Amino acid sequence: MTEDPRTTRVRRFYERGAERYDRGMALFMDRLLERGRRRIGERASGRVLEVGIGTGATLPFYDAAVEVVGVDLSPAMLAQCRARALELGRPLELVEHDAQQLPFEDASFDTVVFTLCLCTIPDPGRAIGEGLRVVRAGGRLLFLEHVRPFWPLSWIADAVTLVSGPLSEEHFNRRTEAMARRAGVELGEVDRWAFGFLTLMVGCKSNARSL
Repeated sequence: MTEDPRTTRVRRFYERGAERYDRGMALFMDRLLERGRRRIGERASGRVLEVGIGTGATLPFYDAAVEVVGVDLSPAMLAQCRARALELGRPLELVEHDAQQLPFEDASFDTVVFTLCLCTIPDPGRAIGEGLRVVRAGGRLLFLEHVRPFWPLSWIADAVTLVSGPLSEEHFNRRTEAMARRAGVELGEVDRWAFGFLTLMVGCKSNARSL
C-alpha cells in the first residue's frame, strides 16, 4: 500500500530534527509540559501503550510497575527514546509504526497514552479510534496534547497553522477534545493551561466507564 504523502512528510520532518528535538523542547516547553507528564505517570497503569512516544520524555514519570510499549513513526526519534530508556534503566518495547493503523490486537492494553502527536497525525480521529480498539474494556485513554488556545490567541494559532500545516503537518489549532468525543471517548477529566494551549484529558470507551 502506498503511504499517504502527509505521513511521509511527518516522518521526514522528525527524522531530520530528532537529535535537536529535546533541546528545543527544553528551551520552550518542558516546564509547561512537566505538569501533564507527571499526571500521565500517575494515571497510567498495567500494560501501557504510548502513541507518539518520540524521544521518551514521559518515561521518567511512569511508575516502575507499569509495562511500557512505545510506538512512533520515526526511527530516529525511537533511537533517542531507546537511549533514554537505557539511561533510566527502564525495560521498554519500541515499535516503528503508523498510529493510524496500530499493529496490536484488540483490547491488548490497560492504558493508551497520546503525547503531543495528534497535532501532526494526518487523520487524528483514526488514530484515536485505533487507541480505542487496542485498549481493554474499562481501560484508560490519556491525552497530553497542544490544542487550539483560548481567544484571542486562537486566531494566531490559525494563522501559524496556515504555514506549519503544509510544511510539516504541525497543526496548532486542532480541537482535540471534540475530536476525542466524536471518536467515542468518554472524557472524565479535562484540564487546560498555558492560555488553553495545552490540555490533559482522561477518558475511556464510551460504553465502559472506569476513570
